[in-house]
Amino acid sequence: MISGYKMDPARYKFEIAHAENNFRDETSTHLHIDKALIKKMFDLNHKNVLDFGCGSGGMSLWYAKHWDCEVTGFDIDRSYIFLANELQAKLKIPNATFSQRNIIETPLNENEKFDFIFLNDVAEHIELSILQDIFNQLKKALNKNGKIFVTYPPWRSPHASHVTHVTKIPWCQYLPKKLLIRLIEKDNRELGGEIENTLLEAYHGLNHLTHEKMAKVATEANLKISFRNSHSMLNRVPVLNKLKHMTPFNFLITKEFLLLE
Repeated sequence: MISGYKMDPARYKFEIAHAENNFRDETSTHLHIDKALIKKMFDLNHKNVLDFGCGSGGMSLWYAKHWDCEVTGFDIDRSYIFLANELQAKLKIPNATFSQRNIIETPLNENEKFDFIFLNDVAEHIELSILQDIFNQLKKALNKNGKIFVTYPPWRSPHASHVTHVTKIPWCQYLPKKLLIRLIEKDNRELGGEIENTLLEAYHGLNHLTHEKMAKVATEANLKISFRNSHSMLNRVPVLNKLKHMTPFNFLITKEFLLLE
């Protein structure tokens, strides 16, 4: 628990509702593709699961609810850990534990081992050199036959800027920088975190992640990509779907899903 931590009541109400929606909704949130793929690919029963960059805990508690597993959630931001603990108490799901943790400053120890490590919409928020250090640690924290599942919107995607809901312009990351900043500042909103607590700060924190950059991080951590699923607007067009990784069709990929072993 985050002892003594308090949040503005209006912000608390909004953030808890958002976190609970991420937990409950199987169809309409930005996580519905993740959930469907995870259900199809993995059996988490009797496994130790790490939700790295767990945010306010919606997905962590979703794992804990749907499988007989032990879930650990780490996030660097104490406000998200506060919200995750609050949501867990509300939902009464016992098999999850949340901790504020910077594993660069406090590395994982030899007793912290996991069968599955999930990074849902986290990797694009971490400076690439730090991301490399993180994956070097996560690799060491895997049990035998352990797996790391990574999801993120690639930088070329229409919503990769994380601010299209404000600008109303897909691919707005390619606008002149000064123009884009002005568009964000017109409706710059508070977020639940302390570290990136506005949309503008969150935009500036993005690392422009691409599959090529992510593959390099994995390779240097001695991990191999055993599965890749690129969700694209072309997925329902079989002829064009075969071309989705080629330019300019790769600009239509909205999310990447990678399994690392």
